[in-house]
Amino acid sequence: MARALADHLGPLKDRFVSAAARPLALIIAVLGVLAVSAGWVFASPPGSSPDDDYHLVSTWCPRPIGSSCQTTTIDGNLYVMAPVTTSHAQCEAFSPDRSHACISDYSDDTMFPSYRYNDGQYPYGFYEFHHLFAGHSVEHSVWIMRSINVGLMLVLIGAITALSTRQVRFSVLLAALVAWTPMGLYFIASSNPSSWAITGVFSYGAALFSALQSRGWRRWTLLGLAAFSALLCYGSRGDAAFYVFVASLGILILAANRRHLPEVGAAAVMSAIGVWCMLSSGQSGHIAQSEASVTLRERIEVAIMNIRYLPEYFAGFVGLNSGPGWRDTPLPGYTTIIGLLVLGAVILFGARAMSWRKALAAFVTFGAMAGIPLLIATPPTFPNLGGYHSRYALPLLGTWLVIWLASALRNSSITKGQLTIFVFLLSVVDAVAMHTTIARYVSGLLPIRHMGWIAPGNLNGNIEWWWAGAPITPMTLWIIASAGYALALVAGSHLIGPRMRQAEDADAPASRKAAPASREEEAAPASIEAEAAPASIEAEAAPAAHTPGAAHDKEDNE
Repeated sequence: MARALADHLGPLKDRFVSAAARPLALIIAVLGVLAVSAGWVFASPPGSSPDDDYHLVSTWCPRPIGSSCQTTTIDGNLYVMAPVTTSHAQCEAFSPDRSHACISDYSDDTMFPSYRYNDGQYPYGFYEFHHLFAGHSVEHSVWIMRSINVGLMLVLIGAITALSTRQVRFSVLLAALVAWTPMGLYFIASSNPSSWAITGVFSYGAALFSALQSRGWRRWTLLGLAAFSALLCYGSRGDAAFYVFVASLGILILAANRRHLPEVGAAAVMSAIGVWCMLSSGQSGHIAQSEASVTLRERIEVAIMNIRYLPEYFAGFVGLNSGPGWRDTPLPGYTTIIGLLVLGAVILFGARAMSWRKALAAFVTFGAMAGIPLLIATPPTFPNLGGYHSRYALPLLGTWLVIWLASALRNSSITKGQLTIFVFLLSVVDAVAMHTTIARYVSGLLPIRHMGWIAPGNLNGNIEWWWAGAPITPMTLWIIASAGYALALVAGSHLIGPRMRQAEDADAPASRKAAPASREEEAAPASIEAEAAPASIEAEAAPAAHTPGAAHDKEDNE
């Protein structure tokens, strides 16, 4: 009797535990994301991102010049009068052993003439928007601006993933995670226009791709999110505006058909606006200047040199020679190696499913990601590709990964061991990068002979600078943010990750797996156009214990 009762109640208990696990995992994921976001917002001081003196002055004194700040003329050149803590915010730049304590030599009350301001080189939008939050305290204003930038990213990515099918949701989040750790997270949580560029280009591509896989009100809402993301691109940088066209081309090649005329039309309009913004920006002028002043032979020589440098340029996405700060905060070499290993593993994972449309879309997007830097990195604008920051091409990496990961979830599964290694490695990259960044500005890095610059282990050991009125210490911030990152990965994997299989199942004899495999092959869709269909016979038939939340996801997709 008792045995029968236990057998009857067992499934009910499992169902209850499974139902309770999803909300708990969602709460943990949200708290973890908020923790790591706050960590990157406060990991570095005002002025720490490249050209931040220019960006901060342009924020306090946006166009038209003279309407927001007083001006003065020195030697026939027009200067704007901005707080000295904006024009000199980068007082420790290019000196990794110096902390940000040097900013104490200046006061927010002191105005200083600066020739570094936006007079048409950058689009309208970013500076004008953030000017609304420019107050008397530069430090206070900057962390508010950074929080808003991070908030925009979280709202956009959260909305896109919530409205997407499970498979698209997985591709979008995995692409963002791998593309943005660590440098994307650093720039998104900055007062640099690259924040909007990285967020905008990725969100546009992800929203457009999701719209192509959705129906009804979700489809139109996603198109609206794509349009808003495009506005971020238009208002940030000229190249980001052009990337709207690149993302549109890649996504439409991948997934569009005759049923998607509204998406095609909307993408065409937004792409045309993006191209116009690029042509009217100062960046197009730099390209024209290079074309006019460099001979064909010189261009070929520089092009060959730049092509050879491309692998190192792409490695800058994970911090090689393009770490935080003004490229003056070198990250430990192993973080770059680990980041590249994870990126390589994800690329191999995405290669599990391939079609001619996916291959062509990936080729087009990658071609732009490599070709645009090669075109721009020509004297006199830049001496070579080594002088062209990797962050300029970083916005396209996420979109390329979304394309590459299309259909990767179908008929795929991973072991707990593989997932554990993935979570551990990415958590290490994020934690070490944030620790190094905080140390560089709190106390400065330590020069070690034959080893380069090393961050002190204890962030509280010699605090020379920290945020005024901060309720927690640098070490506490780092611990909370790093733990939040790891917990968010674990919880997110439970919510939307691929099917889990036991290690012994992965090593099972081929005879045991032959029949299911053949059924999957027969049921597998032949192209990306069938994305919305069930992933596989196995996935449909899998018990709830192996596919957490499967019923919920199916309900969402309908």
